[in-house]
Amino acid sequence: MQNISTTRLIGALAIGAFGILAACSPRNDTTADTLATTPPATATTPATGDVAGGWTDANVVDVLTVANQGEVDYSQLGVDKATNASVKEFAQMMVKDHGAMLTSVKDLSARLNVTPASNDKANDLKEENTKDINDLNAKTGKDFDKEFMDEQIDMHQETLDLLTDLDGRTTNADLKTAIAEAKPKVQAHLDQAKAIKDKID
Repeated sequence: MQNISTTRLIGALAIGAFGILAACSPRNDTTADTLATTPPATATTPATGDVAGGWTDANVVDVLTVANQGEVDYSQLGVDKATNASVKEFAQMMVKDHGAMLTSVKDLSARLNVTPASNDKANDLKEENTKDINDLNAKTGKDFDKEFMDEQIDMHQETLDLLTDLDGRTTNADLKTAIAEAKPKVQAHLDQAKAIKDKID
């Protein structure tokens, strides 16, 4: 697993208005409507403030999208190839919840008038997703199950760090709310992944 600079989201990055990031938690679609006080962001309008570091809200949305798509693709392999029932069930939850998250991200970006725009972080995530999927696909049986759960733990821990980083990349209230709501759900995913790993070790 590469370091956090090339890691994903959650996956779950994922959950709240980005609800998927917490497969082990119910989806929360009750993101507050702050559009009345927050101007819509656009792909060409960078977030304000020094903390943005050159990012736009469009970049933030794209990273969240890439992270969740990566989780869906990775977990689909678990659905297809896992031999342990608990591992397979966890993979199914990841596909379902992160799939729902992708829809939520698209809905939020449309509401904010933001078109996702790729940057180096999103490109790194895509490359890492591809590598992780190829590595996992080479495994079978118990080795597959162990690799899948080890990676899920890494992914969710890194997603927590990623969400903290993304929160500092935007000043948009809706995005910040979604990220804040995602964090405890990602933590719940991480806790469940650790519990499953302990059982299969």
